[in-house]
Amino acid sequence: MPHHNNHHDDDVILIPHPCSYRGRSSNSSKSVCPAYCDCEFPKSTIVAGYKGHVPDLVKCRCGEDDPAYHCINWHWHQQSELDIHLEGPNVTFHPTYSQGTAIVRGEEPLAPNMMHFWEMRILTALSGTDVMFGVGTDKVDLTQFKFHFVSALGTNAQSWGFSYEGKIHHNGYQLPYGQKFSQGCIVGVLLDRIRGQLEFFLNRRSLGVAFTNIPTDPSVKLYPMICSTAAKSSIRLINATSQHECLQLRAFRAVSKQPKAMEELRQLPGLKTIMNDYWFLAPPVRYSQESKNSQIDMLDEAVLSKNRRGRKQKYKDDDVDVNDLYSNAHKIALHHRAESDEEPALNEYFDEYFHYLF
Repeated sequence: MPHHNNHHDDDVILIPHPCSYRGRSSNSSKSVCPAYCDCEFPKSTIVAGYKGHVPDLVKCRCGEDDPAYHCINWHWHQQSELDIHLEGPNVTFHPTYSQGTAIVRGEEPLAPNMMHFWEMRILTALSGTDVMFGVGTDKVDLTQFKFHFVSALGTNAQSWGFSYEGKIHHNGYQLPYGQKFSQGCIVGVLLDRIRGQLEFFLNRRSLGVAFTNIPTDPSVKLYPMICSTAAKSSIRLINATSQHECLQLRAFRAVSKQPKAMEELRQLPGLKTIMNDYWFLAPPVRYSQESKNSQIDMLDEAVLSKNRRGRKQKYKDDDVDVNDLYSNAHKIALHHRAESDEEPALNEYFDEYFHYLF
């Protein structure tokens, strides 16, 4: 772990989800997150000896085939000098052998003043120095580490990354954030270019806001990025969508943090279109049997207890705008838990949000 005593506030990295480790010992946090589903994936020995296109070995399409929300509004950018192979939404790093770190980015920058969400399915077992998901500016040199094995995203101030080892990286610093993950998992990225926040999802469960220092300046060009040092590591882009900021979106985002409220909203036919538009804030979840056996309470996962926040947490109760529905959503659950162990009644705590959804 790096020393943090010289870490400036502008470069603060947050660890907002201590409940990612709830109920585990300190050693068990290093265990690998179960895959999104129970489908069979090709073993590393088969992938290593395969001469064709690696994604062809994967038959599973779980989480990719729902027409209600399936959408891809951008693609990966092909560059001949990069050691990658692109075929549609699939990217394979180091198709023959690895001699360094390859970085791929989206073909177009992610528009400012919008909220962007994309998901990637990990098709092969991850290993080696690092495989990372995140964002970076146009100043990131995609070939800088072509002959070096490094955790490329987050080496400087121009990129922010989430490692398969469960750590987040930025400006040369790394901090614990979530569980280690590998083959079969779905990694989601939520970029809020209005508030300058970056949040990651694992198997469609939010891990909480990871960074709050993402540039909001429209002149800064930001791209989705993946880097890998692992030979024949293959990733598939399965969803990518963007939404303009509006009060309806903010209200839905606040309510989406409360699973019981979302269950009732899904029963209202008039909200079907809104649910489809903003599906990424409360994505459909399908767990493998192993995940179901160790499932933790979703309300606990959505609420950040003040006495368990990281030292570098920038948001404090005194600093929160009382008119910001999203920032205040967690206070409702915290207030209720202090008074009762029962689940809050829908009309008791969320009426103030609902009229914004219609």
